[in-house]
Amino acid sequence: MVILHSYAEAQGSITGRVIDEQSQPMPFVNVMLVNRTDSAFIQGTVTKDDGTFIIETDRNNGLLKISSVGYQPQYIQARQGNLGDIQMQLDNLTLSEVVVKGSRPQFKMGDDGMTISVQNSLLGQAGTADDVLSQLPRVSGSNGSFTVFGKGKPLIYINNRKVVNSSELSQLKSSDIKEVELITNPGAQYGGAVQSVIRIKTVRQRGDGWSLSSYSFANFSRKFSPMESLNLKYRHNLLELFGNFRIQSLHNRQYSEYEQTMMGDNVIHEMGRDTIFNNGDKQVRGQVGFNYDISKDHSFGFTYGITKSLHDVVRSASSLDFSIDNTTEEKIRMESAFTSYHTPDQELDAYYTGKIGKLGIDFNGTYFHSKQTQTQDKEENSNMSGLQLIDIDNVTRNQMLAGKIIFTYPILKGKLNFGSEYTDVQSVGSNINAQQIFDNTETKIKERNLAGFAEYAIPFGNFRARAGLRYEHVVSDYYSKGEWQDEPSRRYSDWFPSLSLAWSKGKWQAQLGYNAKTARPSYRNLSSWMQYDNRYEYQGGNPLLRPSQIHSLELTATRSWLTFTAGYKNTKNLVAYVMKPYDGNIFIKTYANINRIQNLYASLTASPKFGIYQPMYEASISKQFLDDDVYGEGISLNRPLFSFRMNNRFAIRRDFTVSVNLSYRSSYASTVSVYKEGGSLDVNVYKSFFKSKLVCYLWGRDLLQTQKRRYTMYGINSTFTTEQDMDSRCFSIGIQYNFNTTRSKYKGTSAGNDEKNRL
Repeated sequence: MVILHSYAEAQGSITGRVIDEQSQPMPFVNVMLVNRTDSAFIQGTVTKDDGTFIIETDRNNGLLKISSVGYQPQYIQARQGNLGDIQMQLDNLTLSEVVVKGSRPQFKMGDDGMTISVQNSLLGQAGTADDVLSQLPRVSGSNGSFTVFGKGKPLIYINNRKVVNSSELSQLKSSDIKEVELITNPGAQYGGAVQSVIRIKTVRQRGDGWSLSSYSFANFSRKFSPMESLNLKYRHNLLELFGNFRIQSLHNRQYSEYEQTMMGDNVIHEMGRDTIFNNGDKQVRGQVGFNYDISKDHSFGFTYGITKSLHDVVRSASSLDFSIDNTTEEKIRMESAFTSYHTPDQELDAYYTGKIGKLGIDFNGTYFHSKQTQTQDKEENSNMSGLQLIDIDNVTRNQMLAGKIIFTYPILKGKLNFGSEYTDVQSVGSNINAQQIFDNTETKIKERNLAGFAEYAIPFGNFRARAGLRYEHVVSDYYSKGEWQDEPSRRYSDWFPSLSLAWSKGKWQAQLGYNAKTARPSYRNLSSWMQYDNRYEYQGGNPLLRPSQIHSLELTATRSWLTFTAGYKNTKNLVAYVMKPYDGNIFIKTYANINRIQNLYASLTASPKFGIYQPMYEASISKQFLDDDVYGEGISLNRPLFSFRMNNRFAIRRDFTVSVNLSYRSSYASTVSVYKEGGSLDVNVYKSFFKSKLVCYLWGRDLLQTQKRRYTMYGINSTFTTEQDMDSRCFSIGIQYNFNTTRSKYKGTSAGNDEKNRL
């Protein structure tokens, strides 16, 4: 490091800051060092979010060319040192009363994914961040719950702050979004379990004083569910104070029918019907924090968040008919109630970002604590055994302390990131059954994860390469009733390499990436919890689960409004939800490791523009290759998935858009289950008033009620087939009011995000 530092100092550098006509910093401006005689390219870079740039060079006899679409190019004598502020001027060309302006490409390929421009593009009229994400290539979902095709559920950030509430995405206006970065090849600085990341950057806004944003939402399905949130912010000079509050109540009614066969000591055939009522889940969340900019190179901040469930009751009524060895018939009628009590979940986050010379520093620390008590009360009335009462109490306490630091240093033409991350987690659980149908348990899992990572990215010509390596040492200790258990306790020392190569030329862009990741079981799935479904069927955890090892290779290419992706994934010890024998005629649904699953996938997305009609068409195919002969004996579990979606957006005016979206998926196999085909028809209406101070949203989702979950799970000596009406057809209305809204200056990303997801 000392040698490289000395080399860089001897080489020298040219630095400066690019600002617009209103003296605001300009990010993503091209800065090129060119030959004075023939304007030949020597080297270049782009400005950062704060408009600054740096070019490492020992030349003093060239020219700097600063250019950005819509602005006049600037030429400046190249000299080492700080050039100060460089102000750009608008470049409007008027011909016959027609103003011609350039427009930036919507997609830009990087070395770890794709950046999608939203500001000053048609996506800026989509409505909310929720609507923007649903329009992106490979991203599907709604209401804050999204998946990335081939990569699963992503971590989502808004301005480096991790999204913890789905309502945050519906509160953020699309017109306030600058760009969205879809990272499908996360580098070494991300945890070993992170397979995809979505980063949302908002438009930089200035101004002191108070700002207010409120959002009211109501969902109408079989039940009525309201939500209200309020965001308040005060900014003065270098200090920013902020707070937000949200209260919501979720009510729905679901129906399901199922049939299963279990071959234990006897052959048991079951037919069942459930009616499930979610009668509560009233939740309150609040957050306060501050951010302080010590100088342009140093800032720190702190947030405290608290979440409390006021009332969470799920009731169900079940009718079960059993046939035993095709002779004896048993009828069971069940009434169930699951009640959850939460002490307030609490999270503290602190961050510091700074720069000492050329060395950048980014530190985040997090403390998280939660406790949940769940009671299960059942009345099981059988025509053979009479009435039986079942009472189960399950208590879970989670605690996490985490810290992460990242250093950034320019070396030669590239950038080196290196750092460390540490998490210390404790999850304690007890499962008490008054009737002693199964053993009472008391478990404690203590896990410590120490990670170190480094990655280096460098541009050369039309290419940009990145190589990274992450090391994680995990010590997991498992205790049962206070006694340390050898078999479920684990020690892991894993290396996670990542490589990527990006290329761009003209309208063509491409990126090839490889990474190794892991997927660790949740702490609940590792505990010894048990749930009573009926006298022949239980559910529970599995302390012997092992983490999955995942190797991925992916190619993405774009040209103008076309995007193509193809990938391969190899997963060993995949954690899957399965059904298997437990004791005699009793079966259990639990989690187990599948030896090996391979996946091939490809997708093609087209986003052309035809005046006010702005569609997005996406076709995809994926196929798993299951290498495990334990489940689904004699059944093919390699059925491919074909899916298609068509988002039809009509930008009638800048403040008025209507969307009609259709989706379809074929029958397909996923792990040990085969799913039937399905689809959806959704309608969205967005209208803003008073220069976007008041915004109204209307949604109609799954209007044809075709999103029912229909699948068959193939277990060991068992099959389970179900059709579930998840109350997916609904109508919603949202009203948002904005007063002097400004972008948060909070730069923290929190730490231990992998572990929080497992908790």
